[in-house]
Formats: sequence, structure tokens, C-alpha cells
Amino acid sequence: MATLLVPHDVPPPNVDAEAIKAAFRGWGTDEKAIVAVLGYRNAPQRRQIRIAYEQLFEEDLVKRFESELSGHLERAVYRWILDPEDRDAVLAHVALRKPNEDFAVLVEFSCIYSPEEFLAVRRAYQHRYKRSLEEDVAANTHDDFRKLLVGLVSAYRYNGGEIDARLAKSEAEILERAVKDKAFNHEDVIRILTTRSKAQLIATFNHYKDANGISISKQLGQDRAANEFTEALKTVIRCINDPVKYYEKVVRNAIKKVGKSDEDALTRVVVTRAEKDLRQIKEAYHKRNSVTLDDAVKKETSGDYKHFILALLAMATLIVPRDVPSANVDAEALRTAFKGWGSDEKAIISILAHRNAIQRRHIRIAYEQLFQEDLIKRLESEISGHFERAVYRWMLDPEDRDAVLANIAIRKPKEDFAVLVELSCIYSPEELLGVRRAYQHRYKRSLEEDVAASTNDDLRTLLVGLVSAYRYNGADVDLSLAKSEAERLERAIRDKTFYHEDVVRILTTRSRPQLVATFNHYKDAYGISISEQLSSDKAGKEFTEALRTIIECIDDPYQYYEKVVRNAIKRVGKSDEDALTRVVVSRAEKDLRQIKEAYHKRNSVTLDDAVSKETSGDYKRFILALLGN
Repeated sequence: MATLLVPHDVPPPNVDAEAIKAAFRGWGTDEKAIVAVLGYRNAPQRRQIRIAYEQLFEEDLVKRFESELSGHLERAVYRWILDPEDRDAVLAHVALRKPNEDFAVLVEFSCIYSPEEFLAVRRAYQHRYKRSLEEDVAANTHDDFRKLLVGLVSAYRYNGGEIDARLAKSEAEILERAVKDKAFNHEDVIRILTTRSKAQLIATFNHYKDANGISISKQLGQDRAANEFTEALKTVIRCINDPVKYYEKVVRNAIKKVGKSDEDALTRVVVTRAEKDLRQIKEAYHKRNSVTLDDAVKKETSGDYKHFILALLAMATLIVPRDVPSANVDAEALRTAFKGWGSDEKAIISILAHRNAIQRRHIRIAYEQLFQEDLIKRLESEISGHFERAVYRWMLDPEDRDAVLANIAIRKPKEDFAVLVELSCIYSPEELLGVRRAYQHRYKRSLEEDVAASTNDDLRTLLVGLVSAYRYNGADVDLSLAKSEAERLERAIRDKTFYHEDVVRILTTRSRPQLVATFNHYKDAYGISISEQLSSDKAGKEFTEALRTIIECIDDPYQYYEKVVRNAIKRVGKSDEDALTRVVVSRAEKDLRQIKEAYHKRNSVTLDDAVSKETSGDYKRFILALLGN
């Protein structure tokens, strides 16, 4: 699982670009403002910010950072703002230019990255430096070390999971003879390590350990005459055998040396893995050192560099494996799971619960191309109950899934306005617009017209206003407006004119930051939060319930979702797996970690434990997988 935490409402690239430009003004740069933006944006969003900045201000954002920042923060931000493959090309080039070239970086890329990821790095290297990575590696190394590294960076390994057990046995014996004879540089050793697939090499290493009672990396570690070449061999083996354990060791050694010479290694791991598997690395670090990586970073680093690295150490809950099979392989595995008497639900979960939205889309496309049938329809026919509904919603593209959830909510005998409020008050304007487009595409009607047709009177006015809105998404707040509108809301509550047009106008049109400022002023002025004030109204009308939901969604989405999950857990087995599914499926790739933490804090039990206790079967296994269990 990745650790990058992207907020609910990501401003448009132009707004982020302007915020960064503002951070450059005056005496000195506002580094905290830069961290607050870039530390919480994923790779496509960062690319859009770079483009917007150049269009708005006619200067290169990366070069401006180089002139505005310095030290470890500048290097970390510089590496983070580049496209991933371009960043890795820079890291490889930096490693080659060191007085004693840092071969570990080259080994990481060639042995941990998938063949396609590494090919993209090689392309980026050529584009940036007008030379191939291979020729620069060859020019900066020599003898057997050159053969090994050039072989590694030239490779395009097979990426399938097939294993030849006989080949593993014979090549384990070749490696054992080479280690015993200290012929580490034998051409067969280099050939095996630079050409075999990761799956085949792991089988070879496992056979080596079974046959010799010791792992090959430990055996190499016992060699007292270890030199640069044998160190490189050990690094190759560790990267292939257990990348998470390897990265944990890199981070541990970097933390020990922070303040001396090795913030670069810490930065490299955090920046390159934050959108991949940094959570597993953090867990390995905690297990190995009995202290969290966050605490270690807090203790051993300082200033804005510390704040930036800690921002990248935040996390969602979806766990995607290091080596994701191709979409075709996943599609074929799913097809196999459908064969025979009954489906292999565990196989379905092991694949789909560990793929992100883009990967799931590619699996759907590959399945249809391979087998000429719609994967979602096949899943609907193979599985049932709460498990089927959860998998169905997970398999849809996020905006399409939310359109389906909105339609289901509208069609309920008593429409579920909470779903509509979540979409319109928690999602960013662009996300809600995506849902509205998907709704029109799927149902050939607008979301607004269906909401209007299914509601009436004041509730119709409120809900249509919400789902029609395209709120301003900037952070600007008008405090005098917040004061006056807090007073207007207080009069409406006092007079029980909740449905007044001003109340509807304020809640459906103002930006989230402006509304939060209004709610804060309300509490400061009247000594009670607006949601609590509404709760004290005993009339309990549907309209006031909707108002409270709007305020809770805008004021604290995590606390709101925690409450939804808590109430769903209480009713699981009766009627409300749907609410639990909705929250887990829709937030697993966003902010489910914070919702889990809010749940634990409120209930003194983890959400994982509550789900384990109150649900069962394949549905339980699927939900737990999305919870990061």
C-alpha cells in the first residue's frame, strides 16, 4: 500500500500554482505553504501543477524551486515534483556521477521495478541526457562490475509467475559452486542474476536455502574478502528476494546517519515508494526497530525537510502488491476462478481487493478482449449477497460507482439523502462533476432531474441545490461574510425557519473553507456548534436531518464517516452492510486510514476487529482486504 495522503478536495492546478507563487513572494520562501500543497498531491496532480505554473507565470516551476529552496528540502521537493520515471532517471544519473558510484540505486531500479517501469526510466534517461543509461553505466564502471551492472540495466525480464523447478534446482547448484569456489564473477552467475525473472530467481534462492541450510545472501555475507562486486551481488539478491526488507535496511542505515551524510537515501526511499509500498516498509521498520518510522524521522530530522518527509509518510489503506501481474494474467486468473462447481471467491478477493482503480479498469478491458464477455456481469452471476454488491461497486470506475450509489439512494422507498449529501459536500467540485457526467452517461438523465423527481418541497430545493453546485474550491475566506452568515443561520435556528432561502443558499453555494469559517464563528459566538444546536430540535424532521448531515460532512468528513460506519456496524446482519460497503469501497483509495483512526479513537476497538466480529464469509474477507488487513 501507498502512503501518500491526498485531501478530499484537491484545488484545481491553477489554484495550487498560484498558492506556490504566493509562497515565493516577500522576504524568504514560505516553505510550509509549499509542503502543504506538494506533500499532498499525487504524480498526475503534480504534473498538472507544473504545467499550470508555467502557463500562468511563464517560468519553469522546477527551476524556480531550485532557486528558492536549499539543502535536503530542495533535493526532496525537486525529486518529488518530477514525473516518477524522470525522477528515477535523475537519481540514476546522480548515482553514476558520485566519486564512488552508488550502484545500489541502479540495482533497486533494475531488480525491484517491473520491466515496464524500468523501461520507462531508461526512456526518460535517454530523453534527459541524450545518452542511454547502459552507455553511462559502462563508461563509469569496469571489469566484472561493469558486466553485472550493464547486464542489469539492459535487461527486460519476463514478468510472469511461471517457474521451472528443475531449472531452479540446477541454477541453485551453479550458484552454490560459485560461492564455494569464490568464483562470484563467473559468467553463469551474472547471466542468472541479470536475465531470469523475479519469480524464477526467488525459486532458485529458495532451493539454495533448502539444499544448503543457509540463504545465499547470508552465505555471501560470510565472505571476509567481500569487495564491491560481492556487495553488489548481495544487493541484487536482497532486492529480488524481499524488496520491503531491503528498503527497511536502507532507511534504517539512513536514519542512523541522518545529520551526517545520508538524508539522500532516506529521501530516495520515501519519495520513490510513497505512491507504491511505503506502508509495508514502515511496518517492516516498526517490526525491526520497535519504533515507528514517523517517530524516527521526527527525532532525527528537522525543519521543513522533516515536515515534508512526514507528509509523504501519511497513508490510505489499499494494499497493492509490489509486483502486479499484467492485466491479461489477472483476467485469466479470474476466468480460472469461475470454472468448476462454484466460484473460487478467495482467488477473486486476492486479485481484485489488491488492485487500484486504473488496474481494475485494465483487468475489465483485458477480460472482455480475451473472453468476449463483460467481467462485471460475470461476477454478478458467479457471486451473491453483500459480497457481490461490494465487488460490483469496487469494480466500477470510481465516478461510475458513485453514480450507481446515487441512483440506488434515489430509488429507495425512502430516498437516502445522506449519499447525495456526501457526494456534494465531501467530494471536490471536479469529482462531483465527474459523478454527474457518469450519471448522465449511464442513465440518460441528469442527476438533478432524478433528485427533483424523487423529492418534494423544501427538501427538493435543498438537494437539487447541492447536487447542482460547482462550489469555489480555493482556500480564501471572507471573515466578515462568515460572521454575517453565522448570524443569519442562528436567527433561522432560533425561529425554526430552517428552510429559509438564505439557509439553503448559504449551504449549497459557499465554498467549504468559507462554510467551515462560518460554522466556527457560530460556535465562538453562541457557545454551541450549529450541528449540536440543530440536534436539540425535537421536531426531527427529514429536512433538519439533511441540514445536520450537510454540516457534519463539511465540518469534519472523517468524523462523519466514522459515525456512518459505527451505525452500520451496529446494524450489520440486519440491514446496513450497504453503508459499511459504501464507505470502505469509496474511501479505500483516499482517506480510509483516517476514518479507521477516528473509529478506534471513538470506540476503543479497531475497525478491523469490529468488521471481523460483525461480518462473515467472503464479504468479511473482502472488506478486511480493503481495510489493509
